[in-house]
Amino acid sequence: MKYLQSTFALLTILAVSIAQGNTEKKLNVLWLIIDDQSPWHSIYGNDLVKTPHIDKLASRGVLFTRAYSESPVCSPSRSALITGSHAIRLGTHDHRSSRTKENQIFLPENFKTAPEVFRENGYETYNSGKDDYNFFYKKSDLYSIMDSKVENKLAKYGKSGQGSGDWSDIKSQKPFFGQVRVSGGKDVGDQLPDLLAKSGYPVVKASQVTVPPQYPDIYEMRYNIAMHMNSVMQTDIEIGKILSRLERDGLTDKTIIFVFADHGSDLPRSKEFCYIEGLHVPLIISAPESLEGVESGTVRDDLVSLIDVTGTALALTNQDIPESMDTRNVFDKNYKREYVFSASDRSANVIDRVRSVVGKRYHYIKNYKLDRPLFNYGHREMMAIDYPDSKYGYFAKLRSMYEDGLLNEIQATPFGDRTAEELYDLQNDPNETVNLASDKNHIAELIEMRGALAGWIEETGDKGAFKRSSKSLVEVVQRIPPHWLKSPEFRDFFDEIQSAP
Repeated sequence: MKYLQSTFALLTILAVSIAQGNTEKKLNVLWLIIDDQSPWHSIYGNDLVKTPHIDKLASRGVLFTRAYSESPVCSPSRSALITGSHAIRLGTHDHRSSRTKENQIFLPENFKTAPEVFRENGYETYNSGKDDYNFFYKKSDLYSIMDSKVENKLAKYGKSGQGSGDWSDIKSQKPFFGQVRVSGGKDVGDQLPDLLAKSGYPVVKASQVTVPPQYPDIYEMRYNIAMHMNSVMQTDIEIGKILSRLERDGLTDKTIIFVFADHGSDLPRSKEFCYIEGLHVPLIISAPESLEGVESGTVRDDLVSLIDVTGTALALTNQDIPESMDTRNVFDKNYKREYVFSASDRSANVIDRVRSVVGKRYHYIKNYKLDRPLFNYGHREMMAIDYPDSKYGYFAKLRSMYEDGLLNEIQATPFGDRTAEELYDLQNDPNETVNLASDKNHIAELIEMRGALAGWIEETGDKGAFKRSSKSLVEVVQRIPPHWLKSPEFRDFFDEIQSAP
């Protein structure tokens, strides 16, 4: 009996030892998610900014030059990332939905998010700084590391956030899957130049920048473009601190690092809009030398959807990608996307429906709400109107210039009537100023991109095609000032409420 007990104990110890050994061999995964930032880093060719830490990461990994977000606003994009699936398929396409009991959005039964898959495969999981998902979930189902003392207060990286926890909170020997919110394009202020100067970074001044043709060359635009460049260097400072902590804790050679933004810049035609400047994002995947398949110092210019970050993270850690996900592994030898699709629906106080297809050379945009202009008094413009001294004050300046006839045809387009289709030649017109949709010389490209979009909409069952429920509108009405609600759907909603018995 004693022999059997001893044998059993030995086998138990051996099993635990093997399990721990296997765990130790697994690499950590760290997502550094930047808010609202376009690929304006020095590694992407910007001579006005310096990003030594990000550049170093790229030198020991892969730099992607044509990565595009699922959505040009944060919560649909982050929802797509964490599920590895198209937001319009899951119904998570409206910005900051599922915030009330009346409008709870649930994922399909038995659907697993990325953190849940990692947990099932022996990982500790945490999210420091921001989750912002458009579906109802129990946070502890996704994340094993949750510090109650910082929950919904200050995250460990110094930013107010909805997540908490950190690799230093892990008490087990398990590897980790971590998400960290990093300051980006909307985290700017008058204190930013001083921070950069004290940290040894050059400060970009308004006089140094070139204003792209879709915007008027005024000081306000120059200033905000310069501040976005400065935000890129602020990002580099924060990432440098994180990398130093990894090195200090002996985790550099045990961690796969993903650096990317949830969507493009905070400029007027970027955030919330399906132009390239709102969708194009930085993406760097840096891995230890021991990991096969990630060739250091590589630059890739093939089309990449940002949701493929999810599948790649799973594949690089030898985990199967669930069939329920749309994500792919960018390092699969057969990886290739002919098109990258994106969508924009309700964002804060404005209801819209826009679908986007980026191909090898052309970008196609389909606008469905032709009864309202592109700049439809969105929340940033309403902030500018209500609070002229806010950082969005220049939005009001642009509208004033439009009303006074001071904008040229290209600059005035977002304020006027919309066209159903837009087609841009990204090679010859990277700022997307010339719409080729009605150009007979580009009919073949138009038909091709139109067909690709129709296929995607059919395949996903695009939930953005359906009329919004009263419950979903109530959610918005409860948290947004009434005079901001200018979309016709809200007018009809209020009329319905007033006429109700």
